Amino acid sequence: MKTDLMLSLMMLLAGEFNNSEQVWQQGLDGDALAARTHLAWQRLSENEMTLAIGQGQSAGAPEWVFEFRLADNGKPVSDLRGHDCAYVWSTDGEGYLGAMTETSACADALPTSWQIDQEWLVACDDNDKVKARRVTYYKGWIALSRQHLDETAEADDYIFLSDVRSHDEGFITPILDDGEETGYAVELARLTYQNTRTSVLKLGIIEEATGKTLAYSWANPHAKRVGINLRWVQCGFTLD
Repeated sequence: MKTDLMLSLMMLLAGEFNNSEQVWQQGLDGDALAARTHLAWQRLSENEMTLAIGQGQSAGAPEWVFEFRLADNGKPVSDLRGHDCAYVWSTDGEGYLGAMTETSACADALPTSWQIDQEWLVACDDNDKVKARRVTYYKGWIALSRQHLDETAEADDYIFLSDVRSHDEGFITPILDDGEETGYAVELARLTYQNTRTSVLKLGIIEEATGKTLAYSWANPHAKRVGINLRWVQCGFTLD
């Protein structure tokens, strides 16, 4: 049973998380914005996981390797390989809480505590809290009319992007024409509107020069498919 506890923790941690909604809500409230943060935990073996922490909408290469074990008291412990740093984990409702040990030497580089459940990963230290939601990936396509960019182009001539991979935590995909910028981008973002407390999956068309969303469609936050058709620009995404 104790081994099952460690396995359950590692399976829950495995995945990618982004605090896009936290930053968006802070902007609406006029609060100081947290750094846009993307975290990726990946399981390497039955007791090892890597952690990558990046800024923006992706995390990059893994930076840390944790080795998980069970302490004598039966609690899971994750030791940072190559560093005098560890977290002691305990159950917390339907998830886990990991607290950095007092002797840890990596407090300046990593959060002092983690809280994980099925949807959220919260990283805390003395000054900041990053509340990141589990990322869901989508795969799709984008079509942009060349006539919208150049009125001399044929009406049925479109820039077409296939096999576009995006995720639902504020991922922005620039629309490129053979590597050249067109000035437009597509964003997928899961948001909760303050007035109604309604959570939606938003698909938006962005004007890159201003950052403004020119048009958007909504879907259920757990939708398997979402799309938009404005004639001059069309796109569709399906759960990957």
